[in-house]
Amino acid sequence: MNPPKVIANANPPKEWFHIVGRGLERHNTAATGIVEYYPVCFVIREAGNHVRGGLYGNLWGQWLHVGSLWVDRDLRGRGLGIQLMAAAEEYARSKGCVASFLQTGSFEARPLYEKLGYRVYGALSDHPIKGHDRFCMSKRYSEANLLRRSADAAITFEPYASEEVQEILHRGVRTHAIAAIGLPEEMWSAAHFFLQNDDGEIVGGALGNIWGDWYFLDVLWVDRPLRGHDSGRRMLAAAEHHAIERGCTGAHLDTASFQARPFYEKLGYKVFGTLEDHPVGHSHYLLSKRLGAS
Repeated sequence: MNPPKVIANANPPKEWFHIVGRGLERHNTAATGIVEYYPVCFVIREAGNHVRGGLYGNLWGQWLHVGSLWVDRDLRGRGLGIQLMAAAEEYARSKGCVASFLQTGSFEARPLYEKLGYRVYGALSDHPIKGHDRFCMSKRYSEANLLRRSADAAITFEPYASEEVQEILHRGVRTHAIAAIGLPEEMWSAAHFFLQNDDGEIVGGALGNIWGDWYFLDVLWVDRPLRGHDSGRRMLAAAEHHAIERGCTGAHLDTASFQARPFYEKLGYKVFGTLEDHPVGHSHYLLSKRLGAS
């Protein structure tokens, strides 16, 4: 059989996403022995059940990942962001988590997170465009930095948030970013590449996106029989070429000590941030690379 071909598809069938995501999850579980995973969602709702804010993330490996935090403009200044963080951390602690991590931009909420005990462990300059920066922050839990959730905060726990709720929160974050930095929404785009064999089977994938001047690789997976045959490099090369054509000047990703750090370093990526003991017993690395540089 011929080597699988690399194909681009910015809007692939859901099954393709599931194949790639499930493949990586199985690799991570086999490598770490960690099977516990919990989605996390706390929502602010007003009369009529309208979503006015919320926090969406997950728990894995005894860490809370805060993926999206958004509060409607009209409700800001009331401490609801702090209450959402307190609710999420309280839930995380109840599940045995020892720490949490997140990302924020220079135009977003770094001062708030620092007030809550978070510290920067990695930063990307000129992200998503020149003049702005992205900060990766983490917090180790202790009695000294325990957040207290107010009993009267209008926040509901929705562990299995619908796609509609997730999209409202993601859209709120995007809208804030667009307003804050003047970056047109069309400067965000999906950038997905897949390995497909002669039978049409998906046997690998590089899932990512372009935002501003940067390409982000979210997931890279290759089916076990194809590993060591240049498949991952071919997909990533195609993604980088696409990003350069779209005007990107940098690429970034994250990987774990049981995954592919040596592979990425061989391709020119360099570590700019490290979380020790994430997940517990392992390490988590942030890597970046300048695109188009000789």
